[in-house]
Amino acid sequence: MTRHQPEAERRAQIMRAARAVFIEQGYMSARMQDVARRARLSKGALYFYFPSKRDLFYALVEEEQRVTLSFLQKAEVDDRPATIKLLDLGRQYLDYFAGLKSPPRFFLLMTEMAIRDEEIRDQVQAVHHRFVEQLARIIDEGQRMGEFAVIDSIAVAQLLKAFIDGLAGQSAVGIRPDVERLSTDGIRLIFQGLGLSASIPLTAEAG
Repeated sequence: MTRHQPEAERRAQIMRAARAVFIEQGYMSARMQDVARRARLSKGALYFYFPSKRDLFYALVEEEQRVTLSFLQKAEVDDRPATIKLLDLGRQYLDYFAGLKSPPRFFLLMTEMAIRDEEIRDQVQAVHHRFVEQLARIIDEGQRMGEFAVIDSIAVAQLLKAFIDGLAGQSAVGIRPDVERLSTDGIRLIFQGLGLSASIPLTAEAG
């Protein structure tokens, strides 16, 4: 018999087990009973929290995107100049992928399933569009304040999202980002594309 746990802890326990099972077996081969066994729970307890394997996978997709979106949401309410917000944002993503204890392999599985499954693809695309829209708002703010040149903010946001997805994909196969190089000349190149001079304050303190 498993000890009683708060609902949030039990849900997290199930999701950790499910992530491991999906990565090891793939979505199609994984079974709910495999997840229950890994989580050391009964199938009944598992189904209480997640009615189906698809619901469980959806929850993991949302969790996969949550960290990325949380960085962006903090930047949106930051009252510092957009230049500094984007600088800190870039560093946070670099530090996140460089500091992961294990490769983010679920990201690749999620991408694979988005190719095969229309509903999962719709969910992944919805998160993508949300990210792009939020990032574009920060870029628009920088344009209004005269920090950035007049430029298509959506196009820039899409490119930056592709950069972050690339870091996730590389990290998933064990290629960790070179933080020192990317956080200097890498970020400088991005800012120059936004219309700033070469003398970008790369030593600005993170907020």
